[in-house]
Amino acid sequence: MMRRAQLYLWSEARTHHIALHEFYVEQMRSRILSQFDDLEGQADRHTEEAYQRMSQAPGYNEIDMADIAEAAYDKGNAHYQALTDLRKQMLLGGLAGMFHQWDKTVREHLERELRHDFDGDKIEKEIWKAPVADVMDVFEQFGWPVKALPCYAKIDAMQLVVNVYKHGKGRSLNQLAELYGEYVRDPIRQWMPKGMAFGLDHEWLIVTDEHFGQFADAIRDFWQDMPERLYFDLSTASS
Repeated sequence: MMRRAQLYLWSEARTHHIALHEFYVEQMRSRILSQFDDLEGQADRHTEEAYQRMSQAPGYNEIDMADIAEAAYDKGNAHYQALTDLRKQMLLGGLAGMFHQWDKTVREHLERELRHDFDGDKIEKEIWKAPVADVMDVFEQFGWPVKALPCYAKIDAMQLVVNVYKHGKGRSLNQLAELYGEYVRDPIRQWMPKGMAFGLDHEWLIVTDEHFGQFADAIRDFWQDMPERLYFDLSTASS
């Protein structure tokens, strides 16, 4: 008699995972990223405030007003750049949180389901220490070709983006530039002689609001596309 292991995604669990993810995305946009809307307007107001402050300081009559205006403009420009950098950090931090929420939920789902048919202690250790690609291989073994789905490429790219955000230069940056170059701004390669080697800089990492939305859609699609029941033939595995 054939014995099969099963991965079962209950419909209520699927709904819960998607709802939790969409709540996170909506809150990131409405509570955090929205505070950085109209950066140019915020910078202009900062410039005006700096101009008013400096033009009313003691001894301002002895200073050329054009110099005051230029100094105020520089302060406004610096404020704009600081806000732009901060927004990028908030966006990347939000992306990291979104990825880790998905990663932990997938591992919890697998551990819970695999415990029905395999050694629980071993499953726990293996599932939680395995790279994401290996975790996806478990689904592949159960008959779901998740790595062939469009959502997987986005999730793979998202993990590399998060790794670069956390660790800077290294293997993840090299892989990101090679596999998903749209997330690495490359201001130098176009001017360099063909074939000349050069180092990548983690500061070239770029993630836009559009990218954030694409990553969010990929996670939603992952849960939507996962079959309700997946099976693995244990008799074949033990032979």
